[in-house]
Amino acid sequence: MANEKMKPQSPEEIARAAQEAALEQMRAMMGSIPEMPGMPDMGDMQAQIMAQMQAAVPDLAGIQAQQAAMGTLGGVDAAAVADAAQHNMAQAAATMQAMQDGSLEKELREANAAALDWLGEDGGWEIRHAATCRLTTEQRRLMAFAAPLLVYNDEEVDAVESEVLPETYRAQLQSWWNITDRGSTLGIVRWLLHEGHHADADAALTLMRGGQPDAGDPEEKAEDVQLIAEFMIENGYCTAETLPRTVIAWDLVRIANLGRWALHSGYLSEEEMWQVMQVAADAAREHFASWEEYGRSFAMGRGVWHGDEEDCQTAWEIVTALLEEETSPWRQIAWNA
Repeated sequence: MANEKMKPQSPEEIARAAQEAALEQMRAMMGSIPEMPGMPDMGDMQAQIMAQMQAAVPDLAGIQAQQAAMGTLGGVDAAAVADAAQHNMAQAAATMQAMQDGSLEKELREANAAALDWLGEDGGWEIRHAATCRLTTEQRRLMAFAAPLLVYNDEEVDAVESEVLPETYRAQLQSWWNITDRGSTLGIVRWLLHEGHHADADAALTLMRGGQPDAGDPEEKAEDVQLIAEFMIENGYCTAETLPRTVIAWDLVRIANLGRWALHSGYLSEEEMWQVMQVAADAAREHFASWEEYGRSFAMGRGVWHGDEEDCQTAWEIVTALLEEETSPWRQIAWNA
């Protein structure tokens, strides 16, 4: 046995064996990972993991002696084995620590924000158009009320057609709103129109201005409304005077898009799709006097939706593009057309 040739292994393979043994030790130390009861100190954990790694490769001194005599162990540098294993263990411990203290989530959010910033620096949001527009003037006007999410999803603002597969639309609609047919589609249209995510936020906005809301629960969204209102004013998206009095545009933009999504899912006919878009357009013109007011309400509504300043910023970047770019339907179609 002493002269039996050993099968060459890479540093990663040997380190992986050490990690597997260490993970068994972690399970014994921590119990059920989802609940993580009695989380040990990270320094102690790393020390125990390293001890377990040494146990998984017990004759490290002998390996090093062999290396001195033979140059390498089966073609693999023993020092590289140890370095790779130690690096992997340190990385695992650091990730565990980041999960524990919340910094991992923070880093992921910052990376997402950086990606959005890069998108903005690389020319901003693109307003895409069909090579040949087949819509009538009135149909283009109705599509304009769906424009913010069409731009967000990188779709054409003047085309009903979509590259997304019908089964993808059906799966998403069922997951988001439990929509599975025509009836449930129209039910969500009614909900978005009369309640949606704007009712509680609008109640909070009314209360913030000293009024008494007649619908919605102002306490439900009071904190998020205050956060996004301050963010929009501080960043020049609006003034205290032009702060939206309703965030219903967030739900109206979704109604206009929902009609199209339901068409591609096979739940609505094309005529019914245009009727749904008309519902969104009529409500928008009832509440707002311009594309700017509509866009500002959309941006605030999206931010209040999850109480997220980055969501508000992304929405405002899209709204700004729609308000300023010459090819935008908001520049080409008058609000009262």
